[in-house]
Amino acid sequence: MASHTETGHAVNISNFKLLIDQCAAFGAAYNPSNVNLKIVHMTALWTAGDTAHRTLTAAVQAAKAPINDRQILFEPTEKLVTRTLNYFNSTTASTQIRADAKGVADRYRGYGVGVGKLQDGSPDPADVSTSHKSYVQKADTFKQLVDLYGGDAAYGPNELALKLATLAALAAAMKAANDTIGTIIAPVNTLRVDRNKALYEKDIGMVDQAQGCKNYVKGLYGATAPETKLVTRLRFSRQ
Repeated sequence: MASHTETGHAVNISNFKLLIDQCAAFGAAYNPSNVNLKIVHMTALWTAGDTAHRTLTAAVQAAKAPINDRQILFEPTEKLVTRTLNYFNSTTASTQIRADAKGVADRYRGYGVGVGKLQDGSPDPADVSTSHKSYVQKADTFKQLVDLYGGDAAYGPNELALKLATLAALAAAMKAANDTIGTIIAPVNTLRVDRNKALYEKDIGMVDQAQGCKNYVKGLYGATAPETKLVTRLRFSRQ
């Protein structure tokens, strides 16, 4: 569905350009009194929408590497948390502190995170902001677990992967990955707003302007005229 949605934006933009070209081909006969429907205004609207969409697409593609890197970093951590908990249960730590550790570990393992993918395998731009919150929550919970282990002298594994220094370094890497993605999400969201305004803002967006243009052509030539069918066949969808 996400892939269809993103494709739908591009189809709207492409069809709007076809609509402009067809109306321009009508020549002097195409002379709407509504200034918003004049060729020059519609062309400016198309240029703004097309530019906004291409800029957004480029920004999303640029975000692919850090988004995927973060997902790779987080993927094995739930199993690692289980390993640390099993180790902790093998120590002389008190029943109470082990129960506390299990509570934090269970909270960490209680939900999965991941960026939704489009059909081409790239991150779904509509899903990045939503998943970011989950990643931030998981990183914070992981740090809580590391701090809990660090406060108990019984936690002293010989295994490198379970050592406090290793876990602390991983916690820092998780936070750094989230901070990096945070600087990406904000401009992508802003670009999406700009694109959506150009295409879908009520009355003045591309989709509403396209309908206004169709109505004018119907009035110009008649609803069943062949000229009218040249523009009414162009489909626009509101995403």
